[in-house]
Amino acid sequence: MAGGKVKKEKGKLQQQHVPYQGGISFQKSKGQHILKNPLLVDSIVQKAGVKTTDVILEIGPGTGNLTKKLLEAGKKIIAVEIDPRMVLELQRRFQGTPHSNRLTVIQGDVLKTELPYFDICVTNIPYQISSPLTFKLLNHQPAFRAAIIMFQREFAMRLVAQPGDKFYCRLTVNTQLHARVFHLLKVGRNNFRPPPKVDSSVVRIEPRKPRIEVKQKEWDGFLRICFNRKNKTLGSIFRRRV
Repeated sequence: MAGGKVKKEKGKLQQQHVPYQGGISFQKSKGQHILKNPLLVDSIVQKAGVKTTDVILEIGPGTGNLTKKLLEAGKKIIAVEIDPRMVLELQRRFQGTPHSNRLTVIQGDVLKTELPYFDICVTNIPYQISSPLTFKLLNHQPAFRAAIIMFQREFAMRLVAQPGDKFYCRLTVNTQLHARVFHLLKVGRNNFRPPPKVDSSVVRIEPRKPRIEVKQKEWDGFLRICFNRKNKTLGSIFRRRV
């Protein structure tokens, strides 16, 4: 029994830390799944429509596979990375290259970081921060041109859903209130190292200009009424006497 428990614990440890060249291990608990397919990286940068004058925001750059292509396409990159090991890897990778003076790395939690000005966000994010990061970006001022983000497939489907779709929900309405959202690419799990348990999608988010302002507390209450009564029509809900 003890031997079986040791093997089980060892298996869990191996799942959390997956070896990578150079001795770096990726931590699944931090959502570290690095894009390994260079053709997919090229496709994301191409579909992003990066301009040579763009200041680009990248969140969770990891070892810099996407970063390298973005540096070739844009003017400057601001990369926010929470893992100090990955920060060092980025610095080593681009040190002494023509791109080194165009890369700024901020070490910290992006949800707690005050983001500087940027024109476009192109990133493969840790999926556990998908919702708070989406709304942090949508609240960022001045508004950026677009965000091209890799999300878990189901989350992406919620962002782009239309009325009547099974994925249509409060997240959909709140996102589309402030932005136009487009599905760009389906991405299989085997394009990552280590592969996640789910497939992914790349989505383009374009903030609406001017921004639509609402009283957030009242708006959230209204949406809860709408979506918590799925088996009733809105008409019957609002005709009901309180």
